[in-house]
Amino acid sequence: MEEIQPVVKEEVTAPEVREDLNPTPVAEVTEETPAPIQAGDKTDPNLLLKSLQEEREKRRLLEEELETLKSSALSEEVYSDEGKILKKQITTLTEKINFIEEEKILQGLYFQYPVLKDKSAEFDEFRKDYPRTKLENVAKLYLAENGLLEPVRKGLEKPTGGPRAPLTSGMTADDVKTLRETNFKKYQEMVSKGQIKIE
Repeated sequence: MEEIQPVVKEEVTAPEVREDLNPTPVAEVTEETPAPIQAGDKTDPNLLLKSLQEEREKRRLLEEELETLKSSALSEEVYSDEGKILKKQITTLTEKINFIEEEKILQGLYFQYPVLKDKSAEFDEFRKDYPRTKLENVAKLYLAENGLLEPVRKGLEKPTGGPRAPLTSGMTADDVKTLRETNFKKYQEMVSKGQIKIE
């Protein structure tokens, strides 16, 4: 057996420093005391890791079992026979309502985007990839991915004010000639007022 020797702490005293010489700093010497041994210090780290992993796995399994027991106990024990029948009817009715609402939304989308009605089978397959997304967004995504969505381009207003060339307000050359030959006084009056421009 090994002999344990007691640790003796010795006092370290600083040597005397004379004032006439250059003093040099003296480092204090202390003995290190060994850290107390804790439980698990001598255990192999690989063994510690293995036991930790086993403990975590057992905990995970127990938590899963607890969740399944809670869910099964609540669903079966809370409802009476009449309650179970009512719950079943309620779920079927909510499914019908959801189906009707979805069909209504689809009809609106088919009206807004007639291309979707032509490709309804492909669109239904595409919808399965996005079960929790609004139908409007899925329709836009489908149309955009397949290049069927034409962007609406806003530009200048279309002219609505008549023909492109402005009409000449006045008389034609033939009208001026006939007016001059038939009613010369009126012709002179109109020329003086600037109503007839002679070019």
